[in-house]
Amino acid sequence: MRVNRLKEMLAESDRPLFGIFMNFATARQVEFVGHAGFDWVLLDAEHDGLTVDQAYELVIAADAVGLGTVVRAPANRPELLLAYAETGANSIIAPHVDSAAAGEALVSSLSYPPRGTRGLGSGSRAANYGLTQTPSQYFADGAHALPAALLEDVSAYDDLDALLAIDGLDIFCLGSGDLSGSLGIPGRYDDPEVTRRVSAASDAIIAAGKIVSSSVGDAAGARRSAEAGHRLIACSNSGLFGRAAKEYLADARRE
Repeated sequence: MRVNRLKEMLAESDRPLFGIFMNFATARQVEFVGHAGFDWVLLDAEHDGLTVDQAYELVIAADAVGLGTVVRAPANRPELLLAYAETGANSIIAPHVDSAAAGEALVSSLSYPPRGTRGLGSGSRAANYGLTQTPSQYFADGAHALPAALLEDVSAYDDLDALLAIDGLDIFCLGSGDLSGSLGIPGRYDDPEVTRRVSAASDAIIAAGKIVSSSVGDAAGARRSAEAGHRLIACSNSGLFGRAAKEYLADARRE
C-alpha cells in the first residue's frame, strides 16, 4: 500500500513541518532540499505553470528522499484536481476556495465514493499502479491526497465557519496576497485589515482542531508562524536562494 508521507509526519507529533515553496523546480532541486533536511515541498501548478507530467517527475523525486508533497492545482476543477492527485502527491491545494460550496466541491473531487465523486482509477501511480493491493483495498485506504483549501478571497474569510464544518477538509492555507487584492488594496500585505483577517482565521482554524499552512519570507517569519501554531510552513526557493545569493555577493564584494 502507498504511504502518505505528509499525513504520517502530521500524525507523528505536533511539531511544525518546514517546507520549500518551489516557485521554479527541477527533480534535482527537489532531491537537494530533501537531503538538506526540509520536511515537504509545495509544487506550483497555478502560477508556475507546472504540467501534470512535470508534477509526476517532481513527486517521484520527492518520494525518493522522504519529502512530503503538496501540489497547488491551477483551479478548483474536478478534472484538474484528479490529474494532479494521480501523481501520488500527498496533498492537493485548490486555489480560491471562496465558499463552503467550493470547499465541499474540493473534498468531493478528491474523495472516492460514497464520500465523493473521484473517478475509480486503481492502476495509477497514486495506487502503486495496482501492484500492491486490490482495488477495494486501495479505495478504502487512508493514504489518498489530502484536500487543502487556499483562502484568498474576502468571501472565504466571511464564510470560514461553514468551511471549517466540512468533513474531510482539514488543511487551510492563508493567502494574504490575493486577499489584499480582494479587499481592493493589492500588494498591501501588511495592511491592518489584511493582517486582522488572516490572524483571526488562523486562530479559528486552530481552535477547530484543523491545520494552518502559511508562507513566510525568512527564518524569523517561520518562527513566528510556528509560535502561532501553524503546522505547515513554507519559504519560497526563489526567496531563499535569492537572499543567500545577494548576501554572498555583498560579502564577497566588500572592500
